[in-house]
This record gives sequence, structure tokens and C-alpha cells, in this order.
Amino acid sequence: IMYRVQDTVINKKLSDFQFFFFQAEDGIRDAQESRGLGDVYKRQTQSTWGLYKSEYIKMSRRFDSKVNSFSAEGKLLQVEYAVEAINKSRPGIGALIKDGAILGAVKDVVSALLERTRQSEKIYCLDKNIYCVVSGVSADGNYLIDYARGLAQDYRFQMREYINVEKLVVDICDQKQYYTQFGGSRLFGAAFIYAGYDTTHGFQLYNSDPSGNYAGWKATAIGTNSIAANSFLKDEYQEDINLDQGLDLVVKSLSKTLDTSSPSADKIELLVLQLDENKQVKARFLNEKEITELLKRNNILKEKVAE
Repeated sequence: IMYRVQDTVINKKLSDFQFFFFQAEDGIRDAQESRGLGDVYKRQTQSTWGLYKSEYIKMSRRFDSKVNSFSAEGKLLQVEYAVEAINKSRPGIGALIKDGAILGAVKDVVSALLERTRQSEKIYCLDKNIYCVVSGVSADGNYLIDYARGLAQDYRFQMREYINVEKLVVDICDQKQYYTQFGGSRLFGAAFIYAGYDTTHGFQLYNSDPSGNYAGWKATAIGTNSIAANSFLKDEYQEDINLDQGLDLVVKSLSKTLDTSSPSADKIELLVLQLDENKQVKARFLNEKEITELLKRNNILKEKVAE
């Protein structure tokens, strides 16, 4: 009886398991009591139920290790774990302004002994008209950045024009979503904020998560303390703000994500996207001197840096 019960409920929820178990239990109790073996029945029932309960708990944990299996609550737990990894990484922020877009990020300062890189650590170019901020596992982000650059170049080669911003975002998210459906693979532990321009919709801002979902925003934040930064953006953001107002907004939002209330300029990256006189997208990184002036203007600069 017990073996048949175990085979029947191997993939059922705990409530169904208990139902079938106690059905078998009733039959055993009647047989044992008819022979005056009540104590034997009690010990047998307790030990058997404890064994099956522990086996059920082991089975329930299998949902954690399979990216393509839903849990009993209807969740993909590996997706939630990937999002949690992003929430523990360095933050990134994006905002649309009247005539362009701004991206901001906080650098990963691992050690003062590391040689400073000659390129951006958090903000990357996908094509001449599209840039992004990455947060999460750096290796995963680098793979997706190279993948996106390949898509953009293939499109330009075939169509003789720059790729639309949303089309590139959709193609990247399709690649992310693919890895949520097949076993034996791991999700990409990276989230992005994309800022770009095309002649169809002008300047646009999107973000995407490891599940492959994406959304368009006027301003948004990802990474550590993104809830506080998004709350600040929700209260302070206004449409049609100019460049100076947008830079102030992004710098203040970044300060909300940091553990210190007085960040230094060498830990912050800022990128401004605008159109030049020929209606071509022009991207410009702010240098440390400009970022220092911004921090001074908003009263969030370390005193030793200000000196």
C-alpha cells in the first residue's frame, strides 16, 4: 500500500499527498486494531509519514535548481534569484530630457591598486545611436553587449540605416527569454537601461530584466537601492526638463543609491545623448571636473575633494 501511495503522489502538492497517505493509513489502522496492535500501528504511521514528508520537502527544492520549472506558487524561482543578484550590484540610472537623454552609473571600485580602465566601466555603446547601462554579472552583460552590437551591425549592413531602438531591445530580450525555457542553461544575470534615438520615435529609454521583459520609461533606475532612486525620480521628474536640470536629477538620484551621503566624482559616470547640428546622435561622457562641479552644485561632494 505504501509503495503505491508513494508512486501516486510523487508529483503532487503536499495537501494531495496527505490525503492519499491518510487514506492508506485508515486501512492500516483498521487492520492493526483488529489484531490488537494499536501501539505498533502508531509507531509505524509516525515513522512512515516522517519519511514521506522529508522526501516531499526534497522534491519541492527541485524547483530552485530548474530554470524551466514553475514552483507550486506559479513562480520561476531562478528568475527571482537573478533579479536579486542585480539588486545587489552597482546602480544605473537613465532619464529623458527635452532634447536628449542622460545615463548615469556608479563604478565598481574593487581596489585602489587596480589600473584604471581607459573606457567606461558601466556605460557601453551598442551602436552610434544607442547606449546602455548594465547592472549585474559583468561577464553576462559583456556577452549580451557583444550580441547586441552584432545585431545592430547586421541590420545596418542589410538595411543601410541605423537600427530602431525598440527593435534592438526586443531582439536582446528574445535572447534573454530563450534561456528561461530550456533546462541545462543559466539565466543572464544582467539588467540594462537603454537610451537611444531613431527617426521614428525620437529619443527613447527602456530597461530590461533577466526574464526578457522590457518597458519604456521617462526615468528609471536599476541595481542597489533602486527602489529609493525610483521613488525619488517619481517625485522629482518633470517632462521637458533641460540638460542642466536633467544632470542635477540624475546625480541626486545616484546619491540615493549609495551608502555614503557624499560620493566622490571618480566613482560616477555620466553620459549625455543629444543631436548635433547635422541631426546626428552625439554622445559625450562628462569628465571628473564636470562631475565635481555637478556634485558641488547639488551639495553632495566630499569636503576633501572640494578642497
